[in-house]
Amino acid sequence: MKAKEVTILTGFLGAGKTTVLNAVISKMKDTRFAIIENEIGSESIDAGLIIKGDEDIVELNNGCICCTLNDDLFEILNNLWDKKDSWDHLIIEATGIADPANIAHPFLTMDQVKRGYDLKRVICIVDAELIEDQLKERPEAIKQIAFSDSILLNKVERVSEDYVKELQAVLKAINPFAEILIAAQDDFQVRKMFARERFANFYSNPKPVSTPRGMFSLSNGTDEKQSLLAFAASHQKHEHSDIETILLKYKESLNIEELEHRMMVFLIVQSANVYRIKGIIYSHLFQSRIILQTVGKSLSITLGENWLPDEIKETKIVVIGKGLKVFGFDKMFRTCLYTESELK
Repeated sequence: MKAKEVTILTGFLGAGKTTVLNAVISKMKDTRFAIIENEIGSESIDAGLIIKGDEDIVELNNGCICCTLNDDLFEILNNLWDKKDSWDHLIIEATGIADPANIAHPFLTMDQVKRGYDLKRVICIVDAELIEDQLKERPEAIKQIAFSDSILLNKVERVSEDYVKELQAVLKAINPFAEILIAAQDDFQVRKMFARERFANFYSNPKPVSTPRGMFSLSNGTDEKQSLLAFAASHQKHEHSDIETILLKYKESLNIEELEHRMMVFLIVQSANVYRIKGIIYSHLFQSRIILQTVGKSLSITLGENWLPDEIKETKIVVIGKGLKVFGFDKMFRTCLYTESELK
């Protein structure tokens, strides 16, 4: 049987996740949802606020999923699978302090889970009024934004239109491949959020926000210049100088075995300040894209969609974190490139 689709709903405390979840249930009446509602305390509050319909609502209390990823979650997944004919789509609403990378871990790295569950997207709800302070003070908020595929700016009616535009630029600088949506009053753009899947924007050229770090141009050993964009998430009124996003592009073929080895060593030894690495990898040995992503301290390398016949085949890797060394990452990935002699 086909694996069930999974969406992770994340966002800092008070961002409006349960309100958005209710909007999803109300507007997508043709979809039967199973919902895992995670709360830290032993008594559930949010589950009582969810619209009750035909949905299977499971409460996972007294512990944050991302911190206590234990047999409880796997038991829930097994029980839901036993009832798979009664629902179509699983939504996990994480606690406000959860790291979505840890929640996504079993769905992206464990074969026994991937056989039944297909993680399609991670949606982050952002409080437009409070996110600036949260980014300065709470690393959890940064990790939630960095890991997401779509970011929904909520409560925008409480701030000015100019401020919303500034926030969009800040969020895009932190995660250049995320889709930024704006919730206006009761319009949560539900269909648009659920139409997007992971890595959708890797198939087009990203347009990063211009920042003081500017552009670098590195020679790749051929007549053609290769671009390397490295920029910090900063804005005139939103200075987050310790948050950086690096985008690297390579036209040469990558050795996947070498890449896996280098990445595993890096994650074990040097990844303390890295929130996220994800990328689409080109290797001449495969007809398809190779999807690279770090999930907490783990590594996931999987097959993606096939390259189109007329498509430019190139590697794109984004690194999000703080105190990042641009040329260090470039050196690491360049050691994984095939040389011309190896390709002959």
